[in-house]
Amino acid sequence: MEISTRFIKTSLVLIVVGIWIIVFQNAGIIPQLAPQKIAVDSTMQVSGSVDVDNTVFIKGSVNANIESINGYNKFYKDPRTGLYYVIPTTDPYQ
Repeated sequence: MEISTRFIKTSLVLIVVGIWIIVFQNAGIIPQLAPQKIAVDSTMQVSGSVDVDNTVFIKGSVNANIESINGYNKFYKDPRTGLYYVIPTTDPYQ
């Protein structure tokens, strides 16, 4: 009789500890061991850095500041030849 109550108490304590570990991981207090994989079909706002393993389809407009990417403007200077090239920008939704 005492063995079964000890087993039940131990099992309940392990269950409670496991639930609290999950709660703390979801709150961000305890770091997760593996990154989460998220798949959505609706709009999603992302802040911070994201590692993408597959293809990302973007519908709509995306702000691309050419000056911050290239350093100056929409022209690219080839360091080997010294010639300037225009970076092509197109809008596929027109």
